[in-house]
Amino acid sequence: MHPVTFIDIHTHKATSAPGSVAIRNILSDFDDLPVGGCCSVGLHPWYLNPDQADQIPEELINAAKTPRVLAIGECGLDTRCDTPMDLQRRVFIRQIELACAVRKPLILHCVRAFNEALSILNKCKVSVPVIFHGFCRSEKLAQQIIGEGHLLSFGRHLLTNTVGEVFRKLPGDRVFLETDDAVIPISDIYAMAAEILGTDIRTLADDIEQRFKQIFRPDTDLI
Repeated sequence: MHPVTFIDIHTHKATSAPGSVAIRNILSDFDDLPVGGCCSVGLHPWYLNPDQADQIPEELINAAKTPRVLAIGECGLDTRCDTPMDLQRRVFIRQIELACAVRKPLILHCVRAFNEALSILNKCKVSVPVIFHGFCRSEKLAQQIIGEGHLLSFGRHLLTNTVGEVFRKLPGDRVFLETDDAVIPISDIYAMAAEILGTDIRTLADDIEQRFKQIFRPDTDLI
C-alpha cells in the first residue's frame, strides 16, 4: 500500500513535514526563491505600495513562469488593514491577469470583502482555478463561492464546531486543506477533517492529492 501524502496547499513554514507536500507562500524577494519544493508567489494586500498599482514587479512575473511556482498568491482584498482599497483592487486585478496569463491557480486572501472579490473575479473573467484560503465563514457564503465555480481551503479553524459543520456540508471536490501560519501539523488538520467527514485519513488524503494534481499540475519531481 502506498504511503499517505498530506497536501498542504498554503503555508508560510520554511520546511515541509515528513510525508507532506506543501506550497510555501512567498511574499517578497521573488528573484531569490528558496531552494527545493514548490511555492506560490504574490503581493499580499497588507504589504502593497503605490508603485505596484499599475505594474507588478518584473521579478514576480518572471518567478510566476517557473515550474516550481504552482500558484499566484496569496493575493486579494482585506478591509481590515490600512492599505487603501483602491490600491488593493488594482493590484488584485493585475494578479488575476498574471495568473490567467501563466495559466496557474489563484490563492486568495479575503477579509470582509467577499462580494467585491467575487465581483472582480467575474468582471476579469478569471479563467483559472481560484482557491479562497483559510475559510472560516458561513455555509451560505461557502455555497456562494462554490456556486461561482471556486474552491475553499480550510485550516486550524476546523477546530471550531461552526467551521467544522460548514466543511462537513460542502462537496468534497471543492475543498483543500492547509496550515497557513499555524503551528499545528498538516497531518493533524487531515485528522480533524477526516473525523468531521466520518471517513479515514487515507481516503481523504488520496482524494485531495488527486485534486491537487488536477488543479495545480505540479511536475512529478516536486511531489
